[in-house]
Amino acid sequence: MPEARIVWRRTQLNRRTVAMLVAAEKLYRSQFRFIQGSYNKGGVEASAGTHDGGGAVDVDVAKQSPAQRRAIVLALRKVGFAAWLRTPAQGRWPYHVHAIAIGDQDLSRGAAIQVQEYKRKRNGLANRGTDDGPPGFYAMTWELYLKAHPAPEPPAVPDSSISLAAMAYARTHDAMTGAWGADRARVVAWAAHPRVGAIAGTETVPAAGVSWHLHFQRVLRKVELKFGLPPTGIFNDGIATVMKRYGYTITA
Repeated sequence: MPEARIVWRRTQLNRRTVAMLVAAEKLYRSQFRFIQGSYNKGGVEASAGTHDGGGAVDVDVAKQSPAQRRAIVLALRKVGFAAWLRTPAQGRWPYHVHAIAIGDQDLSRGAAIQVQEYKRKRNGLANRGTDDGPPGFYAMTWELYLKAHPAPEPPAVPDSSISLAAMAYARTHDAMTGAWGADRARVVAWAAHPRVGAIAGTETVPAAGVSWHLHFQRVLRKVELKFGLPPTGIFNDGIATVMKRYGYTITA
């Protein structure tokens, strides 16, 4: 099945490749800058067709130190990329890291050949030289990395039920007491929790002159933006799904 294509940071990639890059950035502890992405048929002659399909990306490392360049290659290899540092001495290109996502369903023929060369501990260039990057990850794939580093399950929380009726009422009313008031407070506290970070601690109560129902709508919009949801300001299925992942139970 073809990979799902997306544009991410103004770069054409696919969802699997983006997920791998995000994981590699976490290992490197800094964001990458991209020179070229995927699905760029005929875009750069020096790429020899390796970027014609999916799973290919070039990371700009022109301003990085030798140690930083090696660390970027290592991070990419750890999550399942066949990755090499390319230097001006090797061809007509600037310093960059060329990376191919092993196992990508959309690899071009040239990229697939490079993956095979990587597994043979070669440099992926026409001269078929010996691999010059950090060894030890030739058999790694994204799926193996995920298996070895599963996402932690969000912890269960006490008093974790949220009433949809209470959420609908909170959108248009200010005074809320009892169980429904507790539900509204619970959602706001969750949004401000460091593990969520949708709002600041100072935003758990309305600013002077702002009514509670408008404040609650703003909190919900910030939650939606935090988790990549359309900003409606309504406690809808999207927010309910997110809160379920954090151990909450959504009731009528």
